[in-house]
Amino acid sequence: MGKYIAVVIAFLVAAAQAEDLKSGSVPALLGQEETRNLGLNAQINDYVDNTIQLIVPFIQENGLDPMDLPDVVEGFEVRPVLITYSAWLKIHDGYMTGLTNVARSGDQTINYFAKMVRVRVQLQFRNLQFVYKYLVKVMNLGPTGGIIGSLNRFVVVVDLLVDFNNDEIHLQQFSLTDIGRLRVRLTGNILTDWLVNPVIRTFTRIFDNTIIKVVEVNIRDAVNAGLAEINRNIRTVIQFIESFN
Repeated sequence: MGKYIAVVIAFLVAAAQAEDLKSGSVPALLGQEETRNLGLNAQINDYVDNTIQLIVPFIQENGLDPMDLPDVVEGFEVRPVLITYSAWLKIHDGYMTGLTNVARSGDQTINYFAKMVRVRVQLQFRNLQFVYKYLVKVMNLGPTGGIIGSLNRFVVVVDLLVDFNNDEIHLQQFSLTDIGRLRVRLTGNILTDWLVNPVIRTFTRIFDNTIIKVVEVNIRDAVNAGLAEINRNIRTVIQFIESFN
């Protein structure tokens, strides 16, 4: 499985504890557990806390921190005096940092039933920055400068199913939730007062409608690529073992 085990902490749990889950020794390994209609359940908070930094190399090696962001052009209007003018904001050469600031968010759970393991992991990322250069065009003016958006947090939810019936890992759910407050500041050239707030509002709209969605897609694509690599490696190992029979 190599470095791709670090796609998500859940992979580590599933891989490291597979035989113990099958043999019924979940409580000894994972601590609290209770028997329900769906099988054995347990919290894996301590395990996640002790191994969470293992995903940092994966984040860095897959271009997620820093993460390149798309160029965007968005129109808006300004009214400096009595006349309303059309304008546009172009943001370019953008990138995001902060995904390496990762920690557990809430309780992490694992459930074993019918030769399958379902792992739900929630990871919180803090102190993220979205850095861009900008160009504004309005009334034959073309001021340029920089924009820095600071986001205090967001949470990534990953729900995995490890199926020992066919020895594959499936992504059941992936979502980016609990998006915190975005603060925006301008750098470089000082804009005229009547331009500052419209530019900040426009950038915030771009962030909500485009940037944060791109971030979610990029993380999901990296997880899916890691999953595909893990499943390929699992099949290779199984084929190697079966070749001896």
